[in-house]
Amino acid sequence: MAMTPHQATAHVAVAARLGDAEREVTARRNLAEAKIADAIERALAVAPPLSSTQVKRLSGLLRTGGQR
Repeated sequence: MAMTPHQATAHVAVAARLGDAEREVTARRNLAEAKIADAIERALAVAPPLSSTQVKRLSGLLRTGGQR
């Protein structure tokens, strides 16, 4: 099950407080994913259906990490 941004932020805080650099990197990556997923879900909830071309373009952004 995916974390909410709020939950992911708590994991970052715990890792930072413990001084566990590897755990913090993972927690920050998970936080980024949670924020992106939340933004996508909110945008899609109010948007009209996307065309297959638009879905491909957005999927490409995720596959390349936003790098063109």
